[in-house]
Amino acid sequence: MRIAAVLAVVSMAIVAPTVPAVAKKKDQTQWVYDGHAYDSYEQCKKAKDKSKARGAVVGAASAGTVAAIAGGSLGETALVAGAGALTGAVIGKNAKKC
Repeated sequence: MRIAAVLAVVSMAIVAPTVPAVAKKKDQTQWVYDGHAYDSYEQCKKAKDKSKARGAVVGAASAGTVAAIAGGSLGETALVAGAGALTGAVIGKNAKKC
């Protein structure tokens, strides 16, 4: 019985210092963007770029639609849609930081 207790203490003494090293591997830096956690900066950057593209499309479509309904000519509608795309891209890009 005494040998089993000694072996248990010795095994704990050997295993205990290695546990924090294993736990640190799981504690990696995570980047959060738009409520989602990403394991790498590249994944976060890709999501941010996708948000920028979506913002540009939504901005162009909504501004172009409003300009067309308001009775603008083709040139005016295109100009307003371009401005909406730029505005939407900036809003989508700056919504959150990685």
